[in-house]
Amino acid sequence: MTDQVPAILDSVFECTLDMINKDFSEYPEHRVEFFKLLREINLRCFPALLKLDQRQFKFVIDSCMWASKHDNRMVEGEGLNMCIELVSNMADTDREIGAAFFQNFYTTILQDVFFVLTDSDHKAGFKFQSMLLSRMFWLVGADKIQGPIYTPDLAAPGTSNKDFLQNFVGNLLANAFPNLTT
Repeated sequence: MTDQVPAILDSVFECTLDMINKDFSEYPEHRVEFFKLLREINLRCFPALLKLDQRQFKFVIDSCMWASKHDNRMVEGEGLNMCIELVSNMADTDREIGAAFFQNFYTTILQDVFFVLTDSDHKAGFKFQSMLLSRMFWLVGADKIQGPIYTPDLAAPGTSNKDFLQNFVGNLLANAFPNLTT
């Protein structure tokens, strides 16, 4: 099926995304099935995702994060699970591809997860939000990510991922919660 995934995504991905991205409530049955499809592609045909062009791959990541912001618990769960599985797959894939993925998407995913984690409407997703954060922190702590998790505009070259992550999360929390101090 891996060879068929690009054709499937060409046929259903953008048109379905256009249909459901206007709000968080129309076409609930399409939403759930759409995110289930993306998750299954990630689980069973991961190499097909690596063959997507940059634009399409960014749509997949954006869809994952968008799903995590849904009020529909099934959609939220599928999105968060897919993100956990995608992060794990990227950590285990080709070193160069994984490094590019984490440099481009690590901070974005982290910010989006903290956004839903601190939103009271998304309490039901706490388990999966925590699992995703745990996985992301573990990958940095265990030095499983080759290359920086930040872009050059976020930190000086040569900054360790651990130092960057500690400062980034500290600033993220300090900005979100003014009562916290460094």
